[in-house]
Amino acid sequence: MIKSIQKIPTLWLKVILFVAAFAAYSNTLNHEFVLDDEIVFTKNKFVQEGLSGIDDILSHGFLYGFNQRNDQSYRPLTLINLAIEKQIFGNNPKAIHWMQVLIYAISIVLLFQFLMLLFKNTDRSILFWITLLFALHPIHTEVVANIKSRDELLHFIFAILTLFYAIKYFDYKKTNYLWYSVGFYLFALLSKEMAVTLIVILPLCLWFFRTVDFKKLLSISWPIICVFVLYLGLRNFILDAVTFDEEMTVINNTLAAATSISERLATNIYIFSEYVKLLFFPHPLSWDYSYPHFSIVDFSNKRVILTLILFFFALTAAILKLKSKSIFSFCFFFFIAAFSVASNFFILIGSTLGERLLFFPSLAFVVFLVFGIQYLTKKSFRKQTRQLALFNGILILITVLYSFKTVDRNADWKNSLALFEAGVEATPNNSRAQSALASAYRQKGEGIRSMEAQFWYQKAINHYQKSINLYEGNVDAHYNLGVTYMNLGNDTKAKTAFENCLTKEPNHLQALNNLGVIYFRSSDYNNALKYFTQCLKIDENFQNALANIGAVHHNLGNFNEAKSFYERALQLNPNDVNTRNNYQQLTNR
Repeated sequence: MIKSIQKIPTLWLKVILFVAAFAAYSNTLNHEFVLDDEIVFTKNKFVQEGLSGIDDILSHGFLYGFNQRNDQSYRPLTLINLAIEKQIFGNNPKAIHWMQVLIYAISIVLLFQFLMLLFKNTDRSILFWITLLFALHPIHTEVVANIKSRDELLHFIFAILTLFYAIKYFDYKKTNYLWYSVGFYLFALLSKEMAVTLIVILPLCLWFFRTVDFKKLLSISWPIICVFVLYLGLRNFILDAVTFDEEMTVINNTLAAATSISERLATNIYIFSEYVKLLFFPHPLSWDYSYPHFSIVDFSNKRVILTLILFFFALTAAILKLKSKSIFSFCFFFFIAAFSVASNFFILIGSTLGERLLFFPSLAFVVFLVFGIQYLTKKSFRKQTRQLALFNGILILITVLYSFKTVDRNADWKNSLALFEAGVEATPNNSRAQSALASAYRQKGEGIRSMEAQFWYQKAINHYQKSINLYEGNVDAHYNLGVTYMNLGNDTKAKTAFENCLTKEPNHLQALNNLGVIYFRSSDYNNALKYFTQCLKIDENFQNALANIGAVHHNLGNFNEAKSFYERALQLNPNDVNTRNNYQQLTNR
């Protein structure tokens, strides 16, 4: 097999890899928008404006077009890429998924080209297997199936191109290659800030695979460092805040539930071991691993102790083998560097565990896997024919298993309901997953005008209650439980749910507004007005509250006040049909 691969022209190997990558994800081409796709596409104001939104994309943070928060991240290149596709394809999910899979397949070909340059003295067949296993690894399904992860794809492509041209500059001493590398590094940063890790990964690649001294490393690395400093300045200039404005919540990151630094560190080591496990055995997979899927543990936990022992053995071996520039040492330090920013060891990110976060680091894993299998097969047999047979047999088996798992997992991303049902099956002790599934059931009920709606509402209630039982502080679960009861006409239970929501988040606008609606329904206008007014104290331009206050005054016969509030509400939302009808009733008096 290896000899036959060696005989295949490089162009055809690239075609095979492209087709394999595209085919593995071909069952996502008809998928809908799911999960966070609304953040970067369907409900992102700037992206929805197409090419005309690019100026706003460049001058605002990553999430501003969705939630008007100008903080956390600056990834304009990702949004510009999606805005161009919106301009061309509209809101057609099939076209956007086609682009996602196409970009992924292209990234696989670029990876193969990079590996041939980096491992210039290694058999192409080894590099082909590395690239193929990377293309088919099931841990990548979230990145390809979820449009939100376009940032991961673009970051990966530009990171590979950064390394590729930096190494070409080292090999051929052509200045234009250095400029290409610097430019692509800026693109990588503007796609996702995780590209900061290339400051370490670039010299790591050069040190392991080229003969280079410290002075030469510095001469190649300093332009990259300068670009990163430039990016930081631009990011700080654009964003109002470079981190989360509010304190990290348990629902966003389980580590926030730790009561001490020791607990937080031990729990994070436990979660790190789960990341490693998913690389070796990617099952089950879930879109979310939120609280309390992982329990808070301390250093007496056996898995934590075992992970620490194995890590320090691996670290010691990697350090001892540095001088000989072993593949194991390279893979170990590459993985640690690539994963460092997302690891939660240095800063808490808005995720307990995310499969997408392993996308770039997993490259180190597949390199280690293929070279490790080659090493073991050579140790197992003296005859080369037997070595090759065992080597190829193991890799073919892994390829088949990866392919089946990837295709199967892709099906879970078909739509929100399928994804959330699979998530609850994979991580049942997960408050956010239970709440998300409940909302999917509720939305199915809202689209039906029949007795069948009650069936879906009851399923939603069951999962909202499971979510709350798992984590009482899940504000969204309390609020949406109240919405579900309102849909059923059970205002008593809805009122209790909204009140529970407000005990956790007193300024929850929608909960306050819905409580006002409940009192309005029972003609208790004084209490209704109290809650609507409270909404305006929090946000004076909250359109729903303005319209509802108008309705209260309308029913009380205070027509001038009603007209004033209706006008304010219609200025904010001219398409509010109910408010416009109420306003016309007043003007026609």
